[in-house]
Amino acid sequence: MNRLAESDPLARALRRLVGAEAGFRPPAGEVCVEPLPSSRKVLRFTFPEGDYSVVGKFFSAYPPQASADLSLAREYDHYLQLPALGLGNGGGLAPRLLGRWPERSLGLLLEAVPGPDLDHLLLKACVHGAPAPLFRGLEKLAHLLAFFHSRPVPALPVSPAPALAYLDKVMAQLREAGLLTGEDRLALESERAAWEPRLQNSPDRQVLIHGDATPMNFLFPNGRAVALDLERLRGGDRLWDLSWVAGELKHAWGWRTSHLSGSEGAIRHFFRMYLTAAGLDPALTHRLFSLNPFYMALAELRIARNLYLTRDYRRELVAEARRCLAHGRRL
Repeated sequence: MNRLAESDPLARALRRLVGAEAGFRPPAGEVCVEPLPSSRKVLRFTFPEGDYSVVGKFFSAYPPQASADLSLAREYDHYLQLPALGLGNGGGLAPRLLGRWPERSLGLLLEAVPGPDLDHLLLKACVHGAPAPLFRGLEKLAHLLAFFHSRPVPALPVSPAPALAYLDKVMAQLREAGLLTGEDRLALESERAAWEPRLQNSPDRQVLIHGDATPMNFLFPNGRAVALDLERLRGGDRLWDLSWVAGELKHAWGWRTSHLSGSEGAIRHFFRMYLTAAGLDPALTHRLFSLNPFYMALAELRIARNLYLTRDYRRELVAEARRCLAHGRRL
């Protein structure tokens, strides 16, 4: 683990930012630096005595021009918007924003949040036979997403165009990767045509969505759920969040146990908890279950792009997406 000297300009900047936003000045002394798993440079900084940590996300270059850097700039802007959305800074639903120092490539500084992520709870349930922590976590996650979805956003109708465009995108990526047979391509194109009118005839209003509801983006400290990585926060169809979680649950059992169907109990529990928290009317409840198979298939096709998975398993995810689409049209 690396360390920053107390006199290092970055260490001084970290103390200044924490003092200005969190209301106290961390102890003097060296700051421990730990890299975190990410596609970009992300570091955890722990101050002396080990009681307080912050997480910094860094630009590769500033001013931002690359896609990843522009995304980080958007995420900072989204954190600034949280108070107006009733998700106040430091209120426990997302990490506290402490600021940034873009001139030194620090694009975002947040308070670190302790606690296991959803992936850890999935591992305990799938591999170690301990589902209770996962089910408690899914209840907290369902309530968190329901609260996100209740935030004030412009009253705009949901459009099917983003979902159809995303299907086209992932199909092209999987075809380029050699993961779609000719039969797969024809079947998915046929499903797209069959689902398009169903999507168009299933109205809902846009809600505030997290937009990247993957297992490492939710932590569970002290019996609550906290959302991380807000670069895709936006108005959209609530199913981008809900079906993404369902697809990740399906994948967790498929990848870790080779039994995709093992996820069904967790998926049902998650949706049941969401419906309790969100209080949807019968028409929206029907829409949720009617369109979930389409969005869940999108999630499965997205996951199939990942190179860390075996080719056979990626092909199984494509097959599962096809089954999901075909069966879903009969609901």
